[in-house]
Amino acid sequence: MINILSSCTLIIVIVINSLPATFASGVINWNGNNWAMSCDFYGNDLSNVQIAGEGCGGKCAATQECTHFTWTQWNGGTCWMKKGPVSKADAFSTNDPYMVCGVNYESQPSNGNIINILNRGSQTIKVGFFKNLGSFQPSFVAEKIVIISPGATQTVSVAQGWEGRLQKLTGAPADPATWAEIHFNAWQDMTFCDISLIRGFNGAMVFSSVDGSLRTGFTNDLRPGAPSKFKVKDSNGYDVLQPTEPFTGGRNDELVAYYRGKVSQGNAYIIPDDHASSHGTTGKRMNLEIY
Repeated sequence: MINILSSCTLIIVIVINSLPATFASGVINWNGNNWAMSCDFYGNDLSNVQIAGEGCGGKCAATQECTHFTWTQWNGGTCWMKKGPVSKADAFSTNDPYMVCGVNYESQPSNGNIINILNRGSQTIKVGFFKNLGSFQPSFVAEKIVIISPGATQTVSVAQGWEGRLQKLTGAPADPATWAEIHFNAWQDMTFCDISLIRGFNGAMVFSSVDGSLRTGFTNDLRPGAPSKFKVKDSNGYDVLQPTEPFTGGRNDELVAYYRGKVSQGNAYIIPDDHASSHGTTGKRMNLEIY
């Protein structure tokens, strides 16, 4: 990689100057190389070092466990070395004309179900994985909990046919919270997912597929403008909004109306009949951004 990147410095500059056409398509142009411009990989961070862009691939190759990398202009130029199985198909395009990503070698393609969880907030979060007990039977015992620092990403594999939800655990599992629901290997082996406000709100979420075929959810904080009578605290004292349909029954119609004005149609279940908010993709690699 050292020789490839060093000898192609001029090519990189030329590619940068012609990037507008690349951005328009959103396609990563590898051009037969193991590196490309304007791309990145989610998670699996190993270490980082300040270095010029043309040296990043070589640094990764010389670092034990490093299988792929991303270089950015941050802090004068930083090589972000990453570990674990990888292929070029795992990369995603960015709007940064100076970013470089690459692989030392490609692993065999994985057919597994993957969720990249991105913490977009300013505080460390705990995220619970709750596998459904059956059809319309949510669990409140997490089979897995991951802790993610601000700005970090954690990649988690789940089993074939996994169906359940991811939940930011600001309080207890049964407390009011935003639910990120997902079903892998469902009808026609597709992945279906949605963001739900039916059981409460404790932060915005966005689901997307790594291949770019699916995106749903929202990024705005719904708490500030909500009717005050629906503003409560969970068991840990975190500010949340009550469910639109509590477990005790009934419906909070005023809260439903408020959400309708804040979340565009098809981007969250506000009541159980919002079926346009369920989205499907053939992809098995998903991203969940948590705000």
